[in-house]
Formats: sequence, C-alpha cells, structure tokens
Amino acid sequence: MKYLILIHNSPAVIELFAEMTDAERSAAFQIYWDVEADLESTGELVDSKALDTDAQKLVMRAADGTVVTDAPLPEITEVVSGYYLVDVADEARAAEIAARFPEAAVSGGMRVARVWTDADFASTT
Repeated sequence: MKYLILIHNSPAVIELFAEMTDAERSAAFQIYWDVEADLESTGELVDSKALDTDAQKLVMRAADGTVVTDAPLPEITEVVSGYYLVDVADEARAAEIAARFPEAAVSGGMRVARVWTDADFASTT
C-alpha cells in the first residue's frame, strides 16, 4: 500500500529546531538522509522531496476567475515542507517511518495518509 508521509512546518517545529544546538540540528537533518537511504535499501521509497515553504502559492477558484496569492497567509500557522511517498505493507509501517523524523516530537508535525487507488474510487460509486 502506498502512503504519503507529510512533514509540516509549524511554530512548534520552528521552536523545536531553534532550541537545538548546532550539533543537534545537524544530527536532526541527518535523519532525513538516513530514512531515505533505509527506504531505498528496502525498496519502500517511491519518492521524496523537500518543498520551498517561502515560494508556495494559494490558489482559489472564484466566480470571477482564479485567484493566486502568496502563501502561507498570515493566518496560516503551518505549511507542508516535505513529503515521502512510500510503498509499505500497512499503515503501522508508514507510522513507524513517520515517527523517525524530528517533527514527530511536536504536535501536528507529521501526517500519514493512505494513497487511494483506482479500486478505492470504484468502490465508492
């Protein structure tokens, strides 16, 4: 099953990294490379990317056309800063992977969602 592991950047995550020493921060960033290497070696990694949190846009369709604004908006306190798409045995394995990241130490730092397949959509009709 495929799962999308979303890494969120929030005030709690920013605080977490700000409180780290340079050595702790370096070790925390190494976790991303270690997880990626582990997932590549097991064949569970489909894709992973870090996202530019400063260049994100908010797109909304309105009656008078599409509106594109800079994001995040001031009222938004968290943005997706990266993801890992994995193909694993089950949700428990996806959660195990997500728990390895530094952001898992704070509320809202990690999300795991199963990726729907064509069969999932067929069963809803």
